[in-house]
Amino acid sequence: MTVPPITPFPSRLIIIAGTYDGVLAGWDTLSHEREADAHDIDMKLLRKNDGAHLKLSFAMAAHEGSVRCLDIASAAAIIEKYDKKRPHSDDEAEIMHEPGSLLSGGFDETINIFNLQKHSQAGELKTPNDLGSPLCCSFAPPSQSATTAPPTHALVGLTSGKIVLYKKRDWSVQHVLSGHDDGGVQCLAVHPTGRMALSGGRDGKIVLWDLMKGRLAFVYKISALKKIKRKESVNHIVWSGDGNRYAFCYGSKITARDVASGEDLLDVEMPSRVNQLAFIGGAEGMFLAAACDDGGLPVLEVGQLEEEGDANTRRAIMAIEPVDRVVAGDDRLKCIQAIEGGSGFLVVTANSGGIVSVMDLEGAARMMLTPSNGGDSEGETDSDDAGNDTDSDGEMEVAVEILDSVRLGSGARITNLTAWSYAGENEIDDSDDEEESLSESESASDLETEKSKKEPETNTPEGTKGVKIELDADALEKARKLVGQAKKHQQKKKKRLSEKKSK
Repeated sequence: MTVPPITPFPSRLIIIAGTYDGVLAGWDTLSHEREADAHDIDMKLLRKNDGAHLKLSFAMAAHEGSVRCLDIASAAAIIEKYDKKRPHSDDEAEIMHEPGSLLSGGFDETINIFNLQKHSQAGELKTPNDLGSPLCCSFAPPSQSATTAPPTHALVGLTSGKIVLYKKRDWSVQHVLSGHDDGGVQCLAVHPTGRMALSGGRDGKIVLWDLMKGRLAFVYKISALKKIKRKESVNHIVWSGDGNRYAFCYGSKITARDVASGEDLLDVEMPSRVNQLAFIGGAEGMFLAAACDDGGLPVLEVGQLEEEGDANTRRAIMAIEPVDRVVAGDDRLKCIQAIEGGSGFLVVTANSGGIVSVMDLEGAARMMLTPSNGGDSEGETDSDDAGNDTDSDGEMEVAVEILDSVRLGSGARITNLTAWSYAGENEIDDSDDEEESLSESESASDLETEKSKKEPETNTPEGTKGVKIELDADALEKARKLVGQAKKHQQKKKKRLSEKKSK
């Protein structure tokens, strides 16, 4: 009997969705006992999947109207002692990584703050006078994973075109930023350092903000499509994990840019409207996944454009094919967000029909990195590459693997989504260069295997505090090699481009 591989989930994952009816629902890979609350909705409306990793942790009516925006912040690391009856050394302490606050903005012009550790409301704010209702929000620095420091500020974009910068300590207003027209601020993306942010508006502008000085730094206006006279709204903006790239979408177009050079790394048009984007494939963001209105989920390689010698390399692959009929509400992919941990290619998606799914897009990246002729453009072959869409075990490679899926009620209309994750000890470190990543992957795998031998396996009851879903050594090595292979592929592209420019 073959033992199935361990699911490449992070050690802990929290997903929270907001709906058109003002309901917030949260799922967690750790089980929690539900506490009675006057705001809780009827739990019978929420379908449980007892065999899944994601367990419903709470559901409540949070706003009188649709939920417009959500964001999660990490809490300060908690040091927990194994035995409280005697003195402890630092080696005997365990650092507990926990989510901290949830920020939600609604059509009712309120901003609610929730404590995710206590599952209780911590405060409520009203937007400043005559500035409208929230459309987007983000903590600064962003801290949607346990590896980042707790934020100090929060930004909220409003229908008036203003952005309010709050101090998280006491939720006082520090700045009101003006840079967009009255159409409203559609999306916000804070740089990983927390020092600057990008905002996109319904006025077709992308604005760079200096958060250290609280002022506008640069404005870029998107050229409207020739056939459309009205201004094109910016649907979504996202930074790569290292902050060296950013991507945005408007209408059916996707653009990715390099921060240092300002050059376009990707500029494509999709068959339908693109709602949101997510960088995957490590901190560098070597691939971009998109949630589209026609139900499609394309995965695109982020690299230099119009390079020679790449005729046999796929630049994009449709991980989920769009529907071939008139698009209904249940088919639209509304949200997508990258998840830290696991294989490094994990995303969480939500559609308009209330279905939230955790997907692994490693197969799509592997297919793109495998040239159609079995080798690269220079006639070289890599031992990790396959001539067809099969893995080393001879199994057919699939572009997407749905690891878990839950549904909110009988099909509640989801308006937005946010997620927080803790990768745990098996987090993939891709900060080194390509050569080090490939050479050290075997030793890292051996180290993980040796650690697993030292730690006896135990059957932990569901809901036990500190339970972890770990990535096994073989899967970890496979994911590290894929990231290294992608880096090598992009380094070759940059080399060919520099040689072309020198000529």
